[in-house]
Order: sequence, then C-alpha cells, then structure tokens
Amino acid sequence: MLINPWVRNYEKDDHAALGRVREWAANKLGSNVDYGFGYGTWVFIGTETVIKIDPEVGRPERFSHELAVSQMEIPGVASPRVLETGALEGRAWVILNRLEGSSGYNVWPGLDQDGRRKLTTQLATALGHMQQFEPDRGMLHAETENWSQHIRLSFNRALRAVDAVVPGRVLTQSQGAFAQWAEALVDRPQVLCHGDLWFGNILVDNDGGLSGILDFDRMAMAPADYELDMLLRFWRYPWNFVPEQLEATYDDPLDIELMKPFVELCQGDLSDEALSARLSTTELIYRLNLVNRFGWNDESAEMFETVLGGDWAAGLV
Repeated sequence: MLINPWVRNYEKDDHAALGRVREWAANKLGSNVDYGFGYGTWVFIGTETVIKIDPEVGRPERFSHELAVSQMEIPGVASPRVLETGALEGRAWVILNRLEGSSGYNVWPGLDQDGRRKLTTQLATALGHMQQFEPDRGMLHAETENWSQHIRLSFNRALRAVDAVVPGRVLTQSQGAFAQWAEALVDRPQVLCHGDLWFGNILVDNDGGLSGILDFDRMAMAPADYELDMLLRFWRYPWNFVPEQLEATYDDPLDIELMKPFVELCQGDLSDEALSARLSTTELIYRLNLVNRFGWNDESAEMFETVLGGDWAAGLV
C-alpha cells in the first residue's frame, strides 16, 4: 500500500489544533480517517463521507461554494452533496458524501489516445451542463459582476505586491504586456465555471469514463473562457500538480490537441488572438501572485519569459 502522498502537506502544517481536529473528524465520521488533498483546507476521508475543515479561524462562509452547487445535476456525472455544516473552535467545516471513482491523475497514464480523447470530451460535455446551472450568487465569495474590471484590479494588486521583489525590467515588461492584452478584456456573458479543473478534481470509473467532479472552492460566475485558465496551466505543467510519486510519470506537457473540446465549449465568438490575450492576462496575474508568495527564482524567470513572450497559449489557438 502506498503512503498517502498528501500526508506531507499536513506534516508541514505545525498548527497546534491539527491533532484535535483529526480526532474530532474521526469521531464525527465514525471510522478511521485518511488525509485527503486540499490547498488551504484540511480534508479527512471516511468510508462514506468526507470532512473539509478551514485551518483559519473566523471564516464562517468558507464553504458556501459547496452549498451553492449542492443541488446541481450533471447527467451521468456525480458532484458532492452537502450533508452537514458547522464550526469547530471557530473553524468552518462541511461534511460531503464520498463519491465513487479513481482520481483522474492515477487513471490518465494508463489510457490510450482514444481513451484520453473520450475522457476529455466527456469532461467538456459535463462543463457544458454545469454552465447552464444558476447558483445562488449570494453564496459566492468573489465579486465578479464586471469581469474585465476584476481582472484589471487583480493585476494592479499583484503588481504592487511584488514591486520590491521582481526585477525592474520584468515589471516594465509586465505592465506593457498587460496594457496590450487588456484590449481583449471585453465583458462576456457569465456562466458557472469550476475554476480549478485538473485531474485531481475529477473521478474516473473502471471503464475510463468520467464519473465525478470535485472541489468547487474556486468556482465563479465568469466568462466561459475563464475555465481554460487552470486547464491550460495543468496541461502545460502537470508535474507541478500531481503527487510527488507521480511527477516522473507526468514529466512532459500533455497533448494540447486534447484540449480542443474545452476550447470549442469556451471560446465562443472570441478570436484566437483575443482568447490568447485573455489567457495570458490571467496567467501573468497567477505568476505574480506566486512570486509574492514564494519569491523570485530561476523558475520564475523562465515562466515570465514564456508568458511575456506571448507563447502561453501556443498550440491551443
């Protein structure tokens, strides 16, 4: 049996409350619990249910996204249902039903090209159904009614945050590139976007078919092309997402041709140039935020060169 690859995330978190939370989760689930995966979330998996707990105190609305889509129906594809919510020592928690299936990143390497094409097509079809669902917008965290303004404000905040960290030349190039790309930031109709789609957030059945979609923490009402943001990032750098034991398996970018069903769903009337510009703006913001969190290094320099060179969406459009 493999050691749970996500245990290391909890071991790095020396929060004094974690031991008490784990004991409480085991009692709540009524069974032995295993660690799940979550950035900025403690996840405990039982036999039939899953508990997600916010490590931070005082955020009662933390899992309102899960509630917002709890009644969503996608034909043939399961999504979590909220069973109970509450707070423990000021930390919000939610209990969800556990879905059947294997994590997509475990299944993908064993699929042939036809199997991979089938899975991506099924995922695009599921996203099309998800786009038709109208959640209670009052339960969503982000204020995104004016998407283009939201992107501009996000860029300005991210740029200011790294002013003393990023080389001046890169800051100047970032400002110039964003000014050019911003012309494509026209407002489009907003639909429900998952916002965090990679193979760790999909489940696959024994036949290689899509069986479930998980983790709606980054869900947003946004232009459809926003869904391509995380998908493209995962497609180009999958080794940065998967468990450490699978990094060698995912040591090359995925076949960009397999993203075509997502592009067909999300591009709409955007030109290729406009879509490329919009994806480049969100990737630039993402990279600036990473530098703010982890500092400037050689990998940062390489990534900025790719994005600022206009090659981020190469092959996609």
